[in-house]
Amino acid sequence: MTTVSVERAVEGSAERPVERLRILNPDPGWSVGPAWLREALDHFRRDLLDPGYPCTFGRHALRAGDMHMTWVDRDDLSTLPGDLAAFVDKAATEPERRQPLIVFVEPPARPVTARHHDRRFWEILQYLHRHDDRPWPDDVPADPKDPGWQFCFHGTSLFVFALTPANRLRRSRRHRTCLVLSFQPRWVFDGIGVGTPAGNVTRRRIRERLDRWDMIGRHPSMGELDEMSDDEWRQYFITDDNTDLHDSCPFVPWLVPH
Repeated sequence: MTTVSVERAVEGSAERPVERLRILNPDPGWSVGPAWLREALDHFRRDLLDPGYPCTFGRHALRAGDMHMTWVDRDDLSTLPGDLAAFVDKAATEPERRQPLIVFVEPPARPVTARHHDRRFWEILQYLHRHDDRPWPDDVPADPKDPGWQFCFHGTSLFVFALTPANRLRRSRRHRTCLVLSFQPRWVFDGIGVGTPAGNVTRRRIRERLDRWDMIGRHPSMGELDEMSDDEWRQYFITDDNTDLHDSCPFVPWLVPH
């Protein structure tokens, strides 16, 4: 039987809150936080370390100690803005390392639909935006109607996508127990961007692995191999079918560039 090491901070008989932002340890014997999170971590690691998992960068980040993690309670997002800002600051000191932040969201009491998870996903992005400590970057359109719009926080453009239990066929966007958000600073794509030789090779290999991993074809919103797709926000939350849940981006901006 594997012994699970659960990290806690205890002073006397009262537990202090556990620091949430940390490196996600690939060791299956390591865990942290409440029971729901320990189960979520187990499933997440198991999928990511599967040899067939399509994103080799994610697996490498986990094994190399470059994958950060945190979690939020079902009805309390107050710790997330600080954790995301701290992650961005840390990752910015080593931009050559491809470091993502994985956010686990406490699941509801009973299973819910993809639309519920989608609504919660955009609520989280909206909450982060309302509590952003820096202005929107000058070089990123602030209007989500602009095809070049990207989610930004702490002065940094981020690519974010969701995993949900509602996805069963699209296994690359599935987490078995809870909503999960992955945040990647834009610089992690330096050298492998869309249209670059290295980027085209990388995307082709990932798509070949996706074809084997997923039980449904590629979603139309993912764009062409060597072209930037318009409305990147459509890639943030993808369901099991090939439709979009929104006709237009549900994000409501209030920060503007200085």
